[in-house]
Amino acid sequence: MLGAFASMFRARIIDANEAMTVFGLVRLCYPDIEIDAWRQHLQGLGGGKRRKAGCLVVSDQRGYVHAACLFRVTPDPMSGRRMELSYLSKAELPASTAPDTLFDFVDELAREEHCSTIVIEEAVTRLADGPLTQWGDLDEALAAHQFRPGSVGFVKAVPEAA
Repeated sequence: MLGAFASMFRARIIDANEAMTVFGLVRLCYPDIEIDAWRQHLQGLGGGKRRKAGCLVVSDQRGYVHAACLFRVTPDPMSGRRMELSYLSKAELPASTAPDTLFDFVDELAREEHCSTIVIEEAVTRLADGPLTQWGDLDEALAAHQFRPGSVGFVKAVPEAA
C-alpha cells in the first residue's frame, strides 16, 4: 500500500469526487479549463479493476495542493510497462519539497504497478507560468530524481525499493 512520506507534504491519488481539491492549481496552469470538463476528465481516468490512470496530488497539512500531475500505466514494447506523467503542475514556492514528495510517491506507485520506466511528457507539462523547460529549478529537481532527457520528455528507470 502506498504510504505518505515523512515531510510536511502528503501525496495521494484523487478521483473525480475530489476534482475541486486540485482545481485551483489546475486553473492557475490551464486558465481555460472549466470545472465540469476537469471533473469529467478525472472520471474517465480511474475506471477498471486495476488502477491504470489517475491524478496524483501533493498537499500540505492544511490541505492546500502544491503539486499535481496525471499518470497512466501503459504497455512498453521495450520494457514491459511504463508510467507516464503528464500535465505536471507545481506552485512556485521557494524551497518547497512538494516535488520531492511527488517524485518519491511516483517511484513507489511505479514499483507497485510493475513498471520499469517513468516518463514525464514534456510537451504537455506546465509549471505555474510556463512550460516545463521554464521551471526555475528543473535541472536540480529532475536530476535529483535521476530523470534524464529522452525522446519524448524526461525518462528514468524505476528504482529498486529501499
